[in-house]
Amino acid sequence: MVITIGAEKGGVSKTRLATHIAALAAFQGIDVILLDTDKQGSAMSWSRIRNEEGVSPSIPVLALPANPARELANLASKFSLVVVDIGAQSYRTLLECAQLSDLVLVPCGNDQQEMESTLSVFEALRGLDGRHQSGRIPAHVVLTRVSPKENAKATVELRDFLRGEGISVCQSHIAHREAWKATGKTGRALHELKGADRSPKAIREMQSLYDEIVQLANQE
Repeated sequence: MVITIGAEKGGVSKTRLATHIAALAAFQGIDVILLDTDKQGSAMSWSRIRNEEGVSPSIPVLALPANPARELANLASKFSLVVVDIGAQSYRTLLECAQLSDLVLVPCGNDQQEMESTLSVFEALRGLDGRHQSGRIPAHVVLTRVSPKENAKATVELRDFLRGEGISVCQSHIAHREAWKATGKTGRALHELKGADRSPKAIREMQSLYDEIVQLANQE
């Protein structure tokens, strides 16, 4: 299975989402690998820190290959799950990988520019539906960095707006919480954090999103 996480705009939590999907899958014993197509190497950095800290299980990460589409097919034959972290402005790579993915996740926050770029991404993806083996790019939005307040008006309005544009939006989301900062610094996922860094609410939110993603992937 291949899950691609990408967006047109940077700073929308693509890497956080990708690393957590991989970490939760590995926690369940799934044979997973991360493909980091970001020139900044954010997922690679996370994995390096994780290995230096001795966090288990170790999660293998590969950098951007010369031919990502060919590499995806190769990795999918060797691993149960391939998670692709698309770098910001790597539009061509996103579209190439989307055509070979079992699920495409597009993170979007409550920001006008992010909303506009998300609409552009889905317009481009719809133009490639005929190239996907199922006849449709299986793409969904994940709301990120939204208000931690339950049923916040801005979050509800953002979800309703995107759905009104014919875009599938995950019911679960990633709220803006301090615990997320610690994951990048420690190479850990939310459920692996300890002490003051640990946030039960953030853990529950990410687990709920992960469970929904797995369900979506199995439905596609």
